[in-house]
Amino acid sequence: MVYVRRAMAAGAKGYVTKSTAPDILVPAIQKIAEGGIYIEYGLLGNTSANNPPGDYRAIVDTLTAREFDVFLLLAKGLTVHKVADELCLGYKTVANYGTQIKSKLNVSTVAELAHIAMILGL
Repeated sequence: MVYVRRAMAAGAKGYVTKSTAPDILVPAIQKIAEGGIYIEYGLLGNTSANNPPGDYRAIVDTLTAREFDVFLLLAKGLTVHKVADELCLGYKTVANYGTQIKSKLNVSTVAELAHIAMILGL
């Protein structure tokens, strides 16, 4: 993301978005206080190679509220059309959310989303 790179180039020691889970803030501040840098997961492109695939909780915690709603409904087995009706959104909007969620979790099917939700007890 260009904003992250610009902020870091300007001297920032960390970067999180307003949708960051609150429990991420304390470790981020501690890391910066110790002289390190902290950049929220996923802000510098696909970093899934650096994170174990089973570390889904941290990734799910970074989903926006709307992404999380879509994630849960897709994981329950609702079709994109039914999710769109349930959330009063357009079909294409829900499809885009689904694509973003699958990208963040590094999966390609709704079945994999359901499996992740099951692992996390959602």
